[in-house]
Amino acid sequence: MFRSARFVISAFLALGLTMTTAWADARKDAQEQTLAALAHIKKVGPDQAFKDFNTEAQWKNKGLNVNVVEFTGLVRASSLNDKLVGKNTLEAKDPNGKEFVKEFIKMSEKTDGGWVDYMFINPETKKLEERSMYVRKIPSFNGFVGIAITK
Repeated sequence: MFRSARFVISAFLALGLTMTTAWADARKDAQEQTLAALAHIKKVGPDQAFKDFNTEAQWKNKGLNVNVVEFTGLVRASSLNDKLVGKNTLEAKDPNGKEFVKEFIKMSEKTDGGWVDYMFINPETKKLEERSMYVRKIPSFNGFVGIAITK
């Protein structure tokens, strides 16, 4: 009896550790992809970079999708959902009423950017997901780049 209980507890602890490690890895990958996107913008210029983010497979790496949004709310790139490009999302709210785009803007204006948690209906699966987006201001551009991960 005690062995079974220890086994179950050990299995849950191992699962929790694996999920925590996977979450930490996803956060690290999102930050690295954001920095890579910023480097690409610097290298080729904003207009070409935004086209690349919308079309090239490398920017849909490991499910990490690049988003570029002007501080006005205008979406310039979305490698997950091209229907968002050209739309103003400033007033967008998640199902809980959180104005997540406004929070992205506020967070991206901090020196090293940061994370914003929100709820999201995945356009591919149509399921409600808990998400977190790492955002950074784009130098010499009135907007931010962000990479979202699903919790």
